Amino acid sequence: MPSFWTRLADGWERALDHLPLALVPLVLALVQTDKIGSVLAFDGVHIGLRLGIPASVVTVWQFVDPPSSGVTVTTGLPLSHPFAATLVPAIVALEAALHAGYFGAIAAALVDRDRSFAASAGAYFGPFLVITALPYLVVVPVALGVFGLGSLDGGAVVAVLVLLPVWLVASYLLWATPYLVVLRETGLVAAARGSYELAVDGGPYFAYTAGYAGFVLLVSPFVSVVVVSVPLVGLLVGLAGGSVLGLALNFVTMGFVADIDPESPSVGPWTEERGDSVGSPTPDER
Repeated sequence: MPSFWTRLADGWERALDHLPLALVPLVLALVQTDKIGSVLAFDGVHIGLRLGIPASVVTVWQFVDPPSSGVTVTTGLPLSHPFAATLVPAIVALEAALHAGYFGAIAAALVDRDRSFAASAGAYFGPFLVITALPYLVVVPVALGVFGLGSLDGGAVVAVLVLLPVWLVASYLLWATPYLVVLRETGLVAAARGSYELAVDGGPYFAYTAGYAGFVLLVSPFVSVVVVSVPLVGLLVGLAGGSVLGLALNFVTMGFVADIDPESPSVGPWTEERGDSVGSPTPDER
């Protein structure tokens, strides 16, 4: 089985070969206006540490912890009650289409499947609509003041402390779900079940998750200091560079899931030209 660094080198090459796909993590990073505002308003040196798993489209914000004053929950959107009823569903639908097209295009590139970004967006829109909407079911009520006008205090803090371990465990068990949706070309429930089975088997799934989280932890201080501490230029460089790195990591993760999942199509052998002479497992060897 290739190492994480071998996979990362291959993922970087694939990202450069499919550079237009980096527009998706770029757009998704740009809509995080609250984080951009925090960076632009900060004056000083900021070094942050982050941990992360590849559960979604990877953007620069997976590596950057924007400076903040106090503990708040925001969506970066003008979520007054009149706006929320119309704006949030539109945002969710757009993000779901972008996620579906993006993941579908990555899978198509890896397994030599003839399916365009637009076709993937249509084919996988349903499962990704559910995946995209779930976080909003928590974030939007908080931002609208259901739990204390967007501030984490009192009962909201207790709720977060109780739910955080549950969220972390669920994230670990289910992060492969969007990848399995497009690799297996299956529904959300079947993909989630497949992710759970891979997770409880441990082994490569656990090792990759730990390696990925360690990589994010290693890189985040350097990315944070550039994006936050270098006025404007650092943010622009981070948004662009982070989008390409995010695309590379999504390619890496898609290939990894295909390698360990017996029901996914093979992405082909690992040759010496790709940095490893060990072939990828066949379906019988997985």
